[in-house]
Amino acid sequence: MQPRPYASLLLITDSRDTAAHFAAFLPADRFAPELNVCSPLEAGYVLSETVYDVVVIDGTVPPETGTQLAAAAAENGVSGVLLLAGAERFEAVSLYAEQHGFITLQSPVDPSVLKQSLGMMATISHRMHALESRAAALQKKMDELRVVDRAKLLLIQRFKMTEKQAHRFIEKNAMDRCVTRRAVAETIIRTYDI
Repeated sequence: MQPRPYASLLLITDSRDTAAHFAAFLPADRFAPELNVCSPLEAGYVLSETVYDVVVIDGTVPPETGTQLAAAAAENGVSGVLLLAGAERFEAVSLYAEQHGFITLQSPVDPSVLKQSLGMMATISHRMHALESRAAALQKKMDELRVVDRAKLLLIQRFKMTEKQAHRFIEKNAMDRCVTRRAVAETIIRTYDI
């Protein structure tokens, strides 16, 4: 698995100072060169339009809004969601976070802990994307096998071929016509599936 050059990060905050601090703080070799920042009001739209590897919701965001945004981002498939919560709300938010699939840290947070947490979230995101790609490839292969098997069954029923003959028929037609086995199988199904 090749390491990706960087992870994309969205910071949801109400503070320009926090945005500037994050821009200076993030390791350039690990995260996208451009820090994406939005306000809580823009966050729903931004999250629906773009997929980020990591979403950080700053403690300046009102508590109810922050927890709702974190849960929504986690539910929408963002690999890593981090909510920074003040000491007075940390316990309640932590319980909510466990139930909804995001991480919370008590703010103010030690910079080394934050950096380490973001690094782990970026790594997990990368692994999740790799697993999703593999799953999609396997699903595509399974779909092709189902279609080819259906076409073979039709050839066996319609023309009294053996399974081996039906398989060879599909393979040979695919090679002769320079198309995939699936394309040949779909043509057989369209033609003979009554």
